[in-house]
Amino acid sequence: MGQPVQQAPTWQYPPIPIPQPPGGRRRKQKKLSRGLLIGLVVLAVLVVGSGVTLIVRSVGGGNDPQAKDSPSAPASESPSQSESPSASPSTTAPRGPTADEVVKGSKLYTVGPVSAAACKEPPFAPVTVAAAQQYYARLLPCLNHTWWLALTKVKLPFRNPKAVVYVGKTPSPCGIQRSVRAAYCGANETIYLPFAVDNRYYKSNPVYARAIMLNTFAHEYGHHVQKLSGILAASMTRQATMTPNQKLTESRRRELQATCLGAAYLGSNAAAIPMSGPLLVNWKFLISHSGDDYARPRVHDHGNRVSNYQWSIAGFNSKQPNSCNTFTAADVRVN
Repeated sequence: MGQPVQQAPTWQYPPIPIPQPPGGRRRKQKKLSRGLLIGLVVLAVLVVGSGVTLIVRSVGGGNDPQAKDSPSAPASESPSQSESPSASPSTTAPRGPTADEVVKGSKLYTVGPVSAAACKEPPFAPVTVAAAQQYYARLLPCLNHTWWLALTKVKLPFRNPKAVVYVGKTPSPCGIQRSVRAAYCGANETIYLPFAVDNRYYKSNPVYARAIMLNTFAHEYGHHVQKLSGILAASMTRQATMTPNQKLTESRRRELQATCLGAAYLGSNAAAIPMSGPLLVNWKFLISHSGDDYARPRVHDHGNRVSNYQWSIAGFNSKQPNSCNTFTAADVRVN
């Protein structure tokens, strides 16, 4: 009940395993530690890879407009206990929305179709660290523009996230990032992108690697949208009182929503990117082969391949967050 609360910024998710490209040879995946540390707040959604040593640099939102003065949801308040009985009748301050109300009825769902940023896919292949930096540096303002327009339209706050491309290991408020997967850290609103992952997949299949880069970045940005709208903190508040199985279901609702929000961006910008031809074919292969089915050991916290495909297609085709309300969906739709 009441206003969602923040918790310690040390919790991270296991990864969403990435399948091999069409016709490619499947490689044996590394076994990862997948302890699910529920009860803490910061979200990092992770995607598979490997790497060497050295942090590279931060690529940020630049000069995109920010809605710094947009109102946020009011804090939960209780009536004052200090008034004397003889005082005139007091009015009780309106309470803030409950966690259930935030995740199920956020103003985010009233945005309608998100606007296209009219950005082409950045013309940089991840063959060097500098080129990978340029790819995300060029892509980030495009997502900033689309989501700034969407959130300010319904008077939700907006802040540009940061993006860090790194090699090897780098510290973050969410723990050490180890060059095995991409991650969003809510504590500092930063997307961490390991060069080794993009580079490895690019060497195997360049078009498939581009699909992974676009999809991963849009998904991680979806978590940033969840944080800005209050859905992330509210969901964590709900999860704190759940049973272990319920907590996994709640985790899948968050993950699948971020996937859907990312796909809504890709759908709205499909003509400009362009999401067509071999790139679209590879993206559809990716979303139909992503999920807990491919995790070893398996933790059912991100959703299976069927759910990942269905929510991806829903976001891509509708282009609007209202199609991404996983918190009102039946449990069977978030398996």
